[in-house]
Amino acid sequence: MQFGRKDVIGAACAVVSIGLVAWLAQDSLARADCRDLLRWSDFASVEGDVEDAGLDALKSRLETGQGSEAEQACVARVGPPF
Repeated sequence: MQFGRKDVIGAACAVVSIGLVAWLAQDSLARADCRDLLRWSDFASVEGDVEDAGLDALKSRLETGQGSEAEQACVARVGPPF
C-alpha cells in the first residue's frame, strides 16, 4: 500500500487539529483552576463589602501584588475576581 501526497496532508491536518483541541482543553482547565484558586465564586456571591477575613486578606494581597506566584499568574491569566 502506498501513501500519496493527499494522505500525508490529511494526516498532518489531523495531528494539528488534535493538538489544537488538546491545547484548548488544557487552557480551559487552567482557567478553571485559576477561578478556584482566586475564589471567584466567593467574590461573586459577596455584594459590596467583604466580611470573610480570609477573602478580605486574599483581596488585599491581590490588590497590592503580594499574592503567591500561582495567584499572580492566575490574575494575569483571568484578571482579578473582584
